[in-house]
Amino acid sequence: MKSLLMLAVLFVQILIPLELCSQSNKQGSALWCMEFVDELTGITFGDAGIIKQTTNGGLTWIERSGNTSNTLKKSVILTDDNIVVVGLYGTILKSTDVGETWVAKSTGITTDLHGISFGGRFSEVGIAVGSNSTILRTTDLGETWNIVFSGNEWQKTTGFKAIALSSELKGVLAGDNGTIMLTSDGGLTWFRCPSDVPNINFNFIRSLSEDIFYITGENGTIIRSEDGGVSWMTLNTGVTNTIYRISFADEFQALAVGGEGTIIKTTDGGNSWSKESSGTTNNLNCLFLVNELTAFTGGNDEIILKTTDGGSSWIEYSEGSGRVNAEDDNVVVNCYPNPSNPETKINYTLSQNADIKIKIYNSEGREIKTLLNTFQETGKYSVTFSGAGLSSGIYFCRITVRTINSIKAKTMKIILVK
Repeated sequence: MKSLLMLAVLFVQILIPLELCSQSNKQGSALWCMEFVDELTGITFGDAGIIKQTTNGGLTWIERSGNTSNTLKKSVILTDDNIVVVGLYGTILKSTDVGETWVAKSTGITTDLHGISFGGRFSEVGIAVGSNSTILRTTDLGETWNIVFSGNEWQKTTGFKAIALSSELKGVLAGDNGTIMLTSDGGLTWFRCPSDVPNINFNFIRSLSEDIFYITGENGTIIRSEDGGVSWMTLNTGVTNTIYRISFADEFQALAVGGEGTIIKTTDGGNSWSKESSGTTNNLNCLFLVNELTAFTGGNDEIILKTTDGGSSWIEYSEGSGRVNAEDDNVVVNCYPNPSNPETKINYTLSQNADIKIKIYNSEGREIKTLLNTFQETGKYSVTFSGAGLSSGIYFCRITVRTINSIKAKTMKIILVK
């Protein structure tokens, strides 16, 4: 007897706005940092203890509990399993299972922590920095932390915002009012950068080698050092918004993100930059380049964007269904029949001319098939999805709409039962 195939489609109606400025379903909360182990597995952190994990390349994000409501500001991957994140009120959390569970580590302080870095991927030596000139140090993969300094001895700054160790001995930290400090003994002692730098608030550092460092900050500022932080060159980024993060695919190709949806790209190590369209005016606070083509960025309202073409185009990876902005032009999509045996039709109406893609993915984020990839004019359309030949389980239907001034995507969860 022929087996019964039932296709239960959750989220049977989605509205995809075609506005230039992307919106998020969780307004008010911000994401501040993200890390990826590979193209599929990543984690992001934010306000009020937000921890979200993906194992399918950003199609879906699972909320994890760190048992804290404190904002989490900066994370680092130590090994394939170990992740450490720091946050406000002296918060340090550590996971030994790629972010599924978290344990709080004692710091002995209540000062806000903003930055963390280790002396290499498998190094046990790490430094955390924060407000009130706070510096903490660990020598056991973040299990225990000792206070190196906490006070306001360095009157030029009231806060350290970023730290990058290029080895277990050498490192650079940066903070408010143009503060840059160097260490050559693993963070036990620090001395001021001897050269003049912009008198602005810095917020992030990235090291490419023992000698090459990049620092980002206000007014579109990115500065580069090629001598271990002794001297610095200001790069012409062509933007004026604060740059919150910079991430490199290699020594030449990098992306940087910042205020009001700013995304800029370089292919020559920062000597020249091009501005890319993000499709949002949300601040973008975090960034991770998985490889030269794939990158993720996140920011205010928990927005998450992904590129698969090196940063030229970005798609918002918001999940679920529902009206994002009822007043904007949109395309209405619904699936029928439900349940199905064995086919379902995806019906949609375009209110603007658009390039439209409809793809099916499995639960691991691997593309199963492309149902549609074409340009269509305003009107009503339908495409059929058949579950024949697929095993029972969870699948995702991702619909991407590109108009003349925006790109928007949504994901529908599909449960296939045979």
